Amino acid sequence: MTESEKLFEDAKKYIPGGVNSPVRSFSNVEMNPVYVKKARGSKIYTEDGKELSDFVMSWGAIILGHSHEKVVEELRKQIEEGISFGLNHRKEVEFAKMISKSFGDGFSFRFVNSGTEAVMSIVRVARGFSKKKFVMRFSGCFHGHSDQFLTSSGSGLATLQIPTSDGVPEEFISCTITLPFNAPDDILEDTFKKYDIACCVLEVLPANMGVIPPKQKFISKIYELCKKHKSLLIYDEIVTGFRVGWGGITKKGEIHIRKFDGSGEKEEKIKVPEPDLITLGKVIGGGTPIGAFGGKKDIMSVVAPSGKVYQSGTFAGNPLSIRAGLATLCAISSREDFYKTLRQKTEQLFYVLKEGFFRKGIPVSIVMETGVISVFFSEKVPENFEDAKKSDTEMFKKFFKKLLENKVLIPPSPFEAWFLSVSHEEEDIERVEKAIESL
Repeated sequence: MTESEKLFEDAKKYIPGGVNSPVRSFSNVEMNPVYVKKARGSKIYTEDGKELSDFVMSWGAIILGHSHEKVVEELRKQIEEGISFGLNHRKEVEFAKMISKSFGDGFSFRFVNSGTEAVMSIVRVARGFSKKKFVMRFSGCFHGHSDQFLTSSGSGLATLQIPTSDGVPEEFISCTITLPFNAPDDILEDTFKKYDIACCVLEVLPANMGVIPPKQKFISKIYELCKKHKSLLIYDEIVTGFRVGWGGITKKGEIHIRKFDGSGEKEEKIKVPEPDLITLGKVIGGGTPIGAFGGKKDIMSVVAPSGKVYQSGTFAGNPLSIRAGLATLCAISSREDFYKTLRQKTEQLFYVLKEGFFRKGIPVSIVMETGVISVFFSEKVPENFEDAKKSDTEMFKKFFKKLLENKVLIPPSPFEAWFLSVSHEEEDIERVEKAIESL
């Protein structure tokens, strides 16, 4: 029995299911989970003494590389100065200023401790500002595990929702309307007519059903209908914020996709209009727990104590996360070529995957944006979650195991994106190439 196997057996005695988040169980790939001892740069080192090229990158939270010297240095300084205050401090003002100004003078943000908290809070803000109750979301987009977002589309579109988790009463999600991602115009129009929508929450570039690009007409129609019906448009950029570019998709104003499937390779730029509200997380914490919610100042003014929408937290704006986040964004902004370099590394992986599977005669579709990429074992790039679920999951399991044999770790689920950092090297991508060759 390996050390990881021993740890998992022990963990199951004291942690429900043996893990603190379901995907870490590796049940999707029918394997025992990996236990990490330490991480440096693009590599993780397991309790079994193995070095692995890491394309999980803490589910997108790591963009500089593990244990980056500037982040570690700032965390050490903060530990000496104080781990938690539960009070205001200088660094949170500096960090809020940096993030807010990334989007423009008319924006403000508040810090929380997770993406779930950020989305939960921003929806409360939207309801408080609009005085409406219905929330629109899209199947396959992940917005954390608060009750109102644990829904599926059910047998019909825009009808009474069905919980996707036990323990969620139907009453809790009766005000959540779930539609398919890339829903056609008529479905969107009918839903806005039927319900008085407070807000539309959209993961602009989903990463939890794989990376699936939105259609231009889908994005444009949502924006148009939100304006027409005075519904607030919320972009969930917890994954993409400061990963695909400075400030994320909102700041760039576009999604720059490269994709490949049975019909060939295509590059596409999808124009993205400015939302009313935004959620952030992952990258802005530099590997520490964080979330942020914000948007246009007139809307954010409803948040207590200036308004009547309540939100609070002992560890909100905690000095460790703020210090790590500041160090991360400062390191990014100090390099003019940061996102160019990250995109080049992502494109290099894209072509290794494309050419490798072509040589093996294995049908795949691949989608990438800067720093994030997905492989689907299907002949066509999926347009929504239903399409993604048709991908060959048995082939994914086989590929996952071959990658692990060749010292590569990717997310242990066919529906999770791979993430890159600027610390990834030729060796990491060569290992992926060898794994494909061994299939």
